[in-house]
Amino acid sequence: MDERDYQVVAPRRAMRVGALVVNWNRRDDTLECIESLLGSTYPSLVVYVVDNGSTDGSCDAMTSAYPVVRLIRSERNLGFAEGNNLGLAAMLDDGIDLAFLVNNDVVVAHDAVEWLVAGIHGDTEVGVLAPKVVMYWQPDVIWSAGGMLDPNTGVSRQRHYGEEDVGQAEVPAEIDYAVGCAMLVRTEAIRAAGFLDPRYFMYYEEADWCRRIRHAGYKIMYMPLSRVWHKVSPEDAGRNDAPYYCSRNRLLFLNAGGVPAAKIAWIALSDLLRSAAAHAAKGRTHQSRLMLKALVDYYAGSFGKLDSG
Repeated sequence: MDERDYQVVAPRRAMRVGALVVNWNRRDDTLECIESLLGSTYPSLVVYVVDNGSTDGSCDAMTSAYPVVRLIRSERNLGFAEGNNLGLAAMLDDGIDLAFLVNNDVVVAHDAVEWLVAGIHGDTEVGVLAPKVVMYWQPDVIWSAGGMLDPNTGVSRQRHYGEEDVGQAEVPAEIDYAVGCAMLVRTEAIRAAGFLDPRYFMYYEEADWCRRIRHAGYKIMYMPLSRVWHKVSPEDAGRNDAPYYCSRNRLLFLNAGGVPAAKIAWIALSDLLRSAAAHAAKGRTHQSRLMLKALVDYYAGSFGKLDSG
């Protein structure tokens, strides 16, 4: 399959795309992300930014450099899910056709949106499209060619993660979920499936969302001709509260998908608790404590942002 397969007939009215970026104290990254979006070759694009209560001068910098951007301010850090929901609500009110969620540490190729719109317009059954995500610092290395996930265990993986890009991810494919760092979503699919679940705060929310969109009758697809660069590296792992959110939210994801409580308890004990013990044995006590707190909070029904107090 090559580029000719995506030369679709233009719709009578150009589909309006809203690019949505959530920022929290990452001014420079957000400015670079906005600049790449505004350089898009797709003509009907509006950039929305939700600022999660930044204190680094992000809002002033954005309004000064890019007054065309629609800036939505929150007084507190809402996290990925609720922050995006704030922007998505504004898009629905504005009559946007397609929402392009983009992490602020992502840089978008000039034709990335155009290819995504071509793909989603060419198949009305597609509700979500994922671009090829490569590493910003190593652009010849793939970070994600779409996400796959075992619904019975909650174990997820990124297709072709860490592989040198030598053409192995050039075929469109149906996937389980699009990674939240860059995903195009039909707003009609959002109306059908609802917004992101704020209980997740971060991690697994896009997998849960894509599952609900699929249940609403849409396909989740990967589009290789659309490309973005993500500012991640192997050294980023473990520097934040990821062990907490990944552990707690994996169980929440399983619960929301109807996995029996007994099986969730088995996974909590045999997998997550064992991993916490392994971290502790290797001196990684911070990660171990986060995973233990994740288990406690899941069973206590404590979701949303981690209470580090």
